[in-house]
Amino acid sequence: MFNFEDLDETTREAMLNAIDDAERTNNIYYSARFNDAGKQQWLPLLKQAALQHDEHWLSYQLEAQQLMKDFEGANKPSGGYTIKHVPHTASETFSEGQFNRFYILGLCKRARTENIDYLIVYRAKERAGTRPESQSIIGNRFLIDEVESQLKITKNSFNSPLVKPNSGLSVKRP
Repeated sequence: MFNFEDLDETTREAMLNAIDDAERTNNIYYSARFNDAGKQQWLPLLKQAALQHDEHWLSYQLEAQQLMKDFEGANKPSGGYTIKHVPHTASETFSEGQFNRFYILGLCKRARTENIDYLIVYRAKERAGTRPESQSIIGNRFLIDEVESQLKITKNSFNSPLVKPNSGLSVKRP
């Protein structure tokens, strides 16, 4: 589980505001691995997790309610196409990334109201094998405008080092 250092009621409200902003601008990410029920339940579950729970609870809901497909298509390295099982870690990886994304966006909103200009990267979840590119940004300060430009638009968030799958990174206030 992640250790979100600034996850309190104030940040949770700001997270919900960030989710609402993303919903208004069509920037909620729906996994291609969701089944029809997953597509319908994702946003309410994300909001509930932001207000009362965490990324672990969110992942559990995806699993318990069977909101992800069992199989997916994939291209074979040698050419052609195959059907394979969706990885058993898919719900965890997806929930961690999206919960963290909105935690960070909520923290940006909160920091603005507190006249804080930047956030600090830290390891919020221990990982067995850490990537050098993740290690290299721990302790760095990111201006709030820069963080928001990386995460507000779904398409841009895929390239952000802050929410790279399985990095375990997040941000905190100074």
